[in-house]
Amino acid sequence: MAASAAPLLLLGPAASGRSALLFRAALAAASSSPDRVLFLAPRPFQRLPGGGEAGAAPGALQVRRGLSLRGCHLQRIQFLYPTSLQELLQLLASLHDILPSSPSLMVLDSLEEYLGSCPGPHVAAQLAALLLDTAHHFGQKRSLERAGCQLIVSMKFPGEAGDGAEQLSAIQRYFQAQCWLQLETQENRNSDGQGVAKLVRAHLSQPGTEDQEWMLIFEPREEMKISPVPCKSDSGTSSGSNKPPAAEVHHTLFWTSSGP
Repeated sequence: MAASAAPLLLLGPAASGRSALLFRAALAAASSSPDRVLFLAPRPFQRLPGGGEAGAAPGALQVRRGLSLRGCHLQRIQFLYPTSLQELLQLLASLHDILPSSPSLMVLDSLEEYLGSCPGPHVAAQLAALLLDTAHHFGQKRSLERAGCQLIVSMKFPGEAGDGAEQLSAIQRYFQAQCWLQLETQENRNSDGQGVAKLVRAHLSQPGTEDQEWMLIFEPREEMKISPVPCKSDSGTSSGSNKPPAAEVHHTLFWTSSGP
């Protein structure tokens, strides 16, 4: 079987673009494979997050909402909305009967909302284990020529009071690959002075590879740009830099390796 991707935990504060990145990952997977993508969330999107295909601008990936949302790609994304922890657990236990074929990607948005009523970190650990087991089950059912089922889960940082810190610690033990989102200072991007872009720094850490960083720029008109951030240890020359070219950033950011 082809090498499967490591489960990825996407962490960030509120309004850091977690849902938009998850949708971007789902769309990328649906565009590159004939297999379905499973997207789980507590509620439907009020509007589709910024998404689309990479633009041709040098040095950055430009994503415009609607440019590449071709019907055949979007139709491969199956959205399911369990509204409570109990519903989510029941759904995960029955997915092998519900889905006619194994997905190439399983995404869960806003994990913290399902854990809000948990009595302790042990329930969070049980849910994480069930998510990994479900993705592994789907991966085993896929053909030998295809990679396994990738799992990406998003979770909000615990609040200032530390609520959810024990749950986060329990969840992190199951996800060796983690992408951290940090809100940066907002800057004005429009020449007429209207509209403010949101800047988010993404830091990807996974075993067997060097940490990598990107700057995500969310434009006021639903556009998103992804640019690699040079390593602090880089000397400023092209030699010695292990950063991927801009055309490969979206693959590295969302499709992580399960080993070196």
